[in-house]
Amino acid sequence: MQPKNKFSLASRLPAIVCLLTFLCALAYPQDLARAISGLERRYASAETVSGNFEQTYRAPGIDQVQSGVFWLKRPGLMRWEYRKPEEQLFVADGRESFLYVPRDRQVTVQPFSADDLRNTPLEFLLGGGAISKSFAAAWEAEFKPNSDRTVLLRLTPRVHDPACVFLVLELDQTTYDIRRIVVREPTGNTMEFLLSAVQVNLKADSKLFRFKPPKGAEIVRLEK
Repeated sequence: MQPKNKFSLASRLPAIVCLLTFLCALAYPQDLARAISGLERRYASAETVSGNFEQTYRAPGIDQVQSGVFWLKRPGLMRWEYRKPEEQLFVADGRESFLYVPRDRQVTVQPFSADDLRNTPLEFLLGGGAISKSFAAAWEAEFKPNSDRTVLLRLTPRVHDPACVFLVLELDQTTYDIRRIVVREPTGNTMEFLLSAVQVNLKADSKLFRFKPPKGAEIVRLEK
């Protein structure tokens, strides 16, 4: 029987773990900073962003999925066409937003400007905001990647936000395109967006961001 090696792997394990922890502590800040700066650079020159989306809202007893297409244009113009399972249309023209539900023949109108996008993922898509100033960033551990070759960031607002505890962004690890957005609400519910076929700086007709309520539709006006 060979004598026990006092320098076995088991005896070295605590030191190895300590070394790996130290190396990770050195590597992560640099990599995290690289991911954040890559995201900011990717959309810094974005005048328009368009693509497909799948939106999922999860709450106790609720798992609601909707999908459609979207267009965004600086500074705060938006058009979200929900096509499945029910048609809806959301348009923001820089002063007001309009939510039209054809089934109900109803339009909900409320004030909406570019300032309302501040510190939101949509602001990042349109090249605005300094992430590190508004959020504490970390690698995401709770949610798992939805796609291959992506990284996940968790962004926690530095100032209390009544609508959001944290955001999770899933980024292409090469291009830093945003593939997925998760918003955790204070209630514990989540809103998730999967983005696909995203294109930047395509010409967008200004008519996309105008809305005229259909004749006979009920108009509901809300204040902020």
